[in-house]
Amino acid sequence: MAEMFLSRQLKGLAKKALACFGVGIHRLKPCAEPPPFPNAQGLPVCSVLDHNSQARINEFYSDPKIVERYLARARLKSYEDVAALLREKGIDCDGKSVADVGCGTGHFLLNVRKRFRPSAMTGFEYAEAALRVARETLPEAQFQLLDIYEGTARRFDVVFCIEVIEHLLQPEKALKNLLAMLGENGVLLITVPDGRQDTFAGHINFWSPESWQVFVRSNCSGFDTEMGTVFGNANFAIIRSRRSQTKK
Repeated sequence: MAEMFLSRQLKGLAKKALACFGVGIHRLKPCAEPPPFPNAQGLPVCSVLDHNSQARINEFYSDPKIVERYLARARLKSYEDVAALLREKGIDCDGKSVADVGCGTGHFLLNVRKRFRPSAMTGFEYAEAALRVARETLPEAQFQLLDIYEGTARRFDVVFCIEVIEHLLQPEKALKNLLAMLGENGVLLITVPDGRQDTFAGHINFWSPESWQVFVRSNCSGFDTEMGTVFGNANFAIIRSRRSQTKK
């Protein structure tokens, strides 16, 4: 009891001394349950890294109600818009092997299939729950589990990565592996939100149009690049392989 009384007295003296300098001592109470991030799509998380973990992604795609909210009209319209951008930018998918890395529910590949006739379509995802949804969305495509940090030895004519790398702690490593997926004359299309407008708390990276150009150019040496903004709220990068040119 005496030790407890002395401890309280010392704490009281310490508080008074620190108060003279405008400093206070407060006990932080741990939350019984993680507080939800604002705009975190229905998943309560304590950190942005937790939100982007494989376990959370599986949890997300395993809940039909969350997936239904995720597939709002605005999101589906954005997939349509990006697919429509392909012809405008001279990206022809007819007779080509195409891959969507971070394919989610498969709806972007579905829009590609509506506009082109690819010879093969492959969707890659980090969570098996997402692949189950994608296989129902587009049964004729092939869907596989993939860690973007590990990459794949497979090569494709056209590779997409739509609204993915803003979620990644190591986007440079991911981009390197995406470039490695390009076959001869391959084309990579990446989109990310405009960081000046993006307020989603589950994102790690927030690129402005200017910083996006710096990021792409500094990580795509030896490739032809075109960057810009689309739809008023997204950055894009079109990266074309020069491998066939270097062989001539």
